[in-house]
Amino acid sequence: MSADIFASQPADEDLLAELYDLEHDDLAADLPFHRELTRRPGGPVLDLGCGSGRLFGTLLEGGATRIVGVDGSAALLRRAEARIAGDARLSEAAQAERITLVRGDVRALATLNIRDRFSLAIAVGVLAHLDGPEDALRLLGGVRSLLARGGRLVLDDLGPGAMPERDLPLSVDWRRQMHGREVVRRSELIRRESPEGLRVAFSTITDAVQPDGTIARLPASHRLWYPSPEALATLVSQAGMVVEMSYGSHDLEPLDRESGRRIFIVVYVPGAAPSRER
Repeated sequence: MSADIFASQPADEDLLAELYDLEHDDLAADLPFHRELTRRPGGPVLDLGCGSGRLFGTLLEGGATRIVGVDGSAALLRRAEARIAGDARLSEAAQAERITLVRGDVRALATLNIRDRFSLAIAVGVLAHLDGPEDALRLLGGVRSLLARGGRLVLDDLGPGAMPERDLPLSVDWRRQMHGREVVRRSELIRRESPEGLRVAFSTITDAVQPDGTIARLPASHRLWYPSPEALATLVSQAGMVVEMSYGSHDLEPLDRESGRRIFIVVYVPGAAPSRER
């Protein structure tokens, strides 16, 4: 996602990336939302934490004239390249230099030599993988410098209603098939309230049956951060931007404490100085 979400994991990164897609490729509820958001301004789109490019086709359908996808995981970007090569429309767009993949940290966009100015930037599930407010301000400041006049940033993450209310012991999340073989993922979760938001230690153990019948066990652990809507709005203001709209679902329901998503549409206001409030 933002940085390499597989960093420091001892397991096979390419297999972890394949498992990531196994879990996420079927997600489709948000596609009409992002398609419509792209259609409104047109122009180039910055896809932060693009992963393997799940949204690329949707962004093109919405009229994106160019897509720059940024991710820290080399394994996921390899899968993005494979996705592009296997899809005629994506391949044609890439050959016309309308899709560019950039490996890098979204907290350090200024170092990535991105020359475009974007009418839209999207960050789906990225904030949780940052380490807290300082990282978020680095992300917001970097995006702000890349947005065109009137450009917008979409921050799309889990909402208050989807936050874990208690620690969760190790248990089975899901069982799925990959190449006709079973994959089982177990996870455990430990939560901690902090002034800057909910901190979550999330650990998984995934068992994947290999072609020879053996089982590959892939452990992974993540430290996740979920700022409250109020805390995130403050960070947006500190970065010299404004929350234009907020939603609690991809169906544009109001954001409240029961919402499963927290979606902010953030607009860059030219000439606005970053707030000094801390």
